[in-house]
Amino acid sequence: MSGKTVFLVAALWALAVPAAHGGKLYKWVDKDGNVSYHDQPPLPSEPGYRVEEKAIRGSEKPAPKGNLEEIAAKNPIVLYTIPKCSGCDLARMYFQKRKLPFTEKSVESDVTSQDELKQKSGGYSVPTILIGTKVMRGFMESLLDGELDQAGYPNPEAAEKDKEAKP
Repeated sequence: MSGKTVFLVAALWALAVPAAHGGKLYKWVDKDGNVSYHDQPPLPSEPGYRVEEKAIRGSEKPAPKGNLEEIAAKNPIVLYTIPKCSGCDLARMYFQKRKLPFTEKSVESDVTSQDELKQKSGGYSVPTILIGTKVMRGFMESLLDGELDQAGYPNPEAAEKDKEAKP
């Protein structure tokens, strides 16, 4: 390869990398609760999707920092559970490990909580986690980390890793 070709390829690569980091990701949830991720929102001709827009890491502004009480007041965490649910247990332990304030609502026999869960999430899936108005069905630690970070909740483990990574 000639020097000009190498330079041209490197220049194009340098232009493409910031564009890849500065985009948006769209989370589509259909009426059956199936989740998929895309780089564009659904077309208006595709009704029936609940869509959440997410900034891809590097393009978002850091979440506003504040004390834990202020953050919890602005984006309260609610965990909908039933007894004998391993995902519910994992989510509960995760919040306790991160020392985050959360409200747990058992939907097994509480009709009011069942109605609230249906109204806020569109179904009866547990665990369901609300962070402010964001709804997460199921427990996936990596996704929950991102949602909590975006809401401004402190993450001592991530701060410790960043501290260790810096010389």
